[in-house]
Amino acid sequence: MNSTATIFSRLNGDSTLTALLASYTPATGGASRAAIFSEFAPDDFVMSSAQTKPCLVIAAPLDRQPAATLTEDFEIHERQVRGYAYFNGSTAGLDTVMERVVTLFQNAQASLSVTGGTVIASRVSGPVGSPTDDTALIGRRIGLRLEFQAN
Repeated sequence: MNSTATIFSRLNGDSTLTALLASYTPATGGASRAAIFSEFAPDDFVMSSAQTKPCLVIAAPLDRQPAATLTEDFEIHERQVRGYAYFNGSTAGLDTVMERVVTLFQNAQASLSVTGGTVIASRVSGPVGSPTDDTALIGRRIGLRLEFQAN
């Protein structure tokens, strides 16, 4: 089951969240969209003092555990959603974004969908600080634990 697609769909489908995020237009063309990326931001997306809104990165899976009972198959996926912003003297914008991400996933299994299964549990930890290589950027991360039951 594709937890990246589940997470992306939930994040990108929330107009409150996408209004809080930077926008991204691919250099190769295409429509502008909210700055939500998988694993890393593309080279043509630049965080700078001109970019006043954060971006989100759905990190690579931390863990994927198959589980089963005699009659049902399950998978447990542990993921992170990381937020980054150019530090302009305040973390308020990034903190607001990350609290919205928490709201979208904490005990929200009924609102999540996955191809080939059902989300039976959704738990969140954080947000906590997330280190960056660039001292001009600030980072936050939340941990997600999603439990899927195969159809």
